[in-house]
Amino acid sequence: MTGAATSTLQRLRAEHGPKALRYCGVSVVNVMVALSVLAVCHGVLGWPAVGSNLAAWMVGTVPAYLLSRAWVWQRGGPHRLGGEVLTFWMVALVGLVLSSLAVGIIERLSDSTLLVVAGNLGAYGCVWVAKYIFLDQVLWPRSPDG
Repeated sequence: MTGAATSTLQRLRAEHGPKALRYCGVSVVNVMVALSVLAVCHGVLGWPAVGSNLAAWMVGTVPAYLLSRAWVWQRGGPHRLGGEVLTFWMVALVGLVLSSLAVGIIERLSDSTLLVVAGNLGAYGCVWVAKYIFLDQVLWPRSPDG
């Protein structure tokens, strides 16, 4: 590895390492909550995949926002409806749309709850890194003083 590449990796690790690990932790919690709701609604209650996916999104987005704001980006104070809450939910809506498309297509091909859950997970995985970058750079950017 070149000196410049090593330097860049060290800078990224210093700037994002602990925060990225916290983001991963929040993602694990969010995935467990949302996939549990999805599996119960689709597999146990027999709801359609897209409706189950919507329920999972509605339940999972609340702890994802609260944990992301407080623990990952360490923000306190009042929640700004227009500046934080709605923006976060709009970003989460991208994941909902992609995952709803995925689970809807999968349900047409198979009645397997396992495949529906896998489709949901895959769609959210596609937007995971982009969401981190957006939250870090746009919604909760680091203050200029550190």
